[in-house]
Amino acid sequence: MNKYLAKTRVSFDYDGVLSTPQGKRLAKNALADGLEVLILTARRKSEGQSVFNVADRIGISRANVIFTEGKDKYTFVMKHHIGLHYDNNQEQVDKINARAPHHKAILFKQDDYI
Repeated sequence: MNKYLAKTRVSFDYDGVLSTPQGKRLAKNALADGLEVLILTARRKSEGQSVFNVADRIGISRANVIFTEGKDKYTFVMKHHIGLHYDNNQEQVDKINARAPHHKAILFKQDDYI
């Protein structure tokens, strides 16, 4: 098993990741594998109803939905001990991989998960 997955916490960006069928399937598979799944989104909590709706449909606890309010995600990845994060934003992936050395981010591209 991947050393990052061994930490059992994986997170997914919402826009461009969990808002896609491929992202939803990836999150469901992570849950089925026994991983703790979180949503880590740059959205503001006041914009979160669609995020909560998707969390409910997938089976992600609302307590595991984190809104960064537009802030960089690497600090949240470290604070919440997230081993692996999927994001469609190359800048956020690069920042996590550079500034959170014990954590890993993967660039999510829909075509990679068809």
